[in-house]
Amino acid sequence: MIRTLIIYGTRRGTTENTVSVIAETLILRHHHVVEISNIKKIKRYKHRFDEFDNYIIGSSIVSGRWINRVLRFLRKHDFEDRKVALFVTAGNTMDKVQRMGLTKDQAREEAIQNYITKYLDKFSFVPVDVTAFGGMVVRSGIQKYNTWNRNDIESWAIRLGKLFARKEEKEPTMNI
Repeated sequence: MIRTLIIYGTRRGTTENTVSVIAETLILRHHHVVEISNIKKIKRYKHRFDEFDNYIIGSSIVSGRWINRVLRFLRKHDFEDRKVALFVTAGNTMDKVQRMGLTKDQAREEAIQNYITKYLDKFSFVPVDVTAFGGMVVRSGIQKYNTWNRNDIESWAIRLGKLFARKEEKEPTMNI
C-alpha cells in the first residue's frame, strides 16, 4: 500500500481545496493511503515522516511569495529516498491566459519558472514532478478572478499516482 503525505500552506483557502482534489484522486484512482496536513500543524508528523513513501507539498502564491513556513520546511528536510512532488497555486499568473493571451501551458510554465524552478537549488532533493495551478482572489467580497480548475488538478494527481507507483524516476519531470 502506498502512503502519501500532502503538506500545504494557504492564505485564502484555494490551496486547501486543491489538496482535497489531489487526495481524493489518489485515493479513488490509485488506492493510496493519504494524510493531509496544513504546514501550521506539521509538527504532529515529526516522528512519523518515515511512514510515508511520497510527499506532495504545495503553497499558495500571494504577491509573488510562497508561504514562508512551507519554504523553510522544504529547505530543512532531505526526504531521504522518498518521492516528492511540488505545486503552487498561482492564480494571478494563471490569469495571464485571459489578460495577456498566453496559453494555459505558457502561463503554467511561467509560474513554474517563477515560483518553483528558482528555488530547487536550495533544496536537498529533486522533485519527481512540479506544477502550478490557478487560484482565485476575492477582495472586499468581490471575486476579482478565478483560474482554479479541478480538471487540471485531477489530471496531475493521476499522473502523480503513476509516478509514485514506479520504483525509480531518473529525471524530474515538469507538467506543462
